[in-house]
Amino acid sequence: MRVLITGGAGFIGSHLADRLLEDGHRVRALDNLDPQVHVSVDRPPYLDPDVELLIGDVRDRDAVGRALEGVDAVVHFAAAVGVGQSMYEIERYTSVNAIGCAVVLEEVAKRRNAIAKVLVASSMSIYGEGQHANPVTGERGIAPGLRPEDQLERREWDVRSEDGTVLVPEPTSESKLLKPTSIYAIGKRDHEEMFLVAGRAYAIPATRNISS
Repeated sequence: MRVLITGGAGFIGSHLADRLLEDGHRVRALDNLDPQVHVSVDRPPYLDPDVELLIGDVRDRDAVGRALEGVDAVVHFAAAVGVGQSMYEIERYTSVNAIGCAVVLEEVAKRRNAIAKVLVASSMSIYGEGQHANPVTGERGIAPGLRPEDQLERREWDVRSEDGTVLVPEPTSESKLLKPTSIYAIGKRDHEEMFLVAGRAYAIPATRNISS
């Protein structure tokens, strides 16, 4: 099977490429080698030489089309990353993440008879503060809001209930209410929903993976 990984020269993408190669698949990566992530515009030395690297932007329809030629499956990792930075580069994050996702999906849809599966990387950031329990009342599955600014200014990092009880973190269920609290998180939530909806519409098996 030939697999396209968008953002395939990044940290997660390159490790996935290694695993796919080990399992006998052929791997192509589409990456813009963003200077924020990569120290140079040259091929990263850690990227396995057997990975076919195409340098391009996921918003570039021609680049995405070329990357999809002969591909059997797609893993979409390409995204502008960084929670804090997304709050003051709103236009760039929205452009790269939303438009890039849309272009990939449209080009995948054109080739739906050839592509067996698509996978998208979601993010734990879509859940906000995560899931907590109240050790006093025994209540579980609590979805707290953001910690107040005055609390953070006092350098008190605990998540608290309305009565001040320190809540205890617990594993976050995928059924937890989504509370994205940044432009980045909103984009990753949208990635997930766009891929799942498009997958159903075009009868392409689609799934998500939660990353950081």
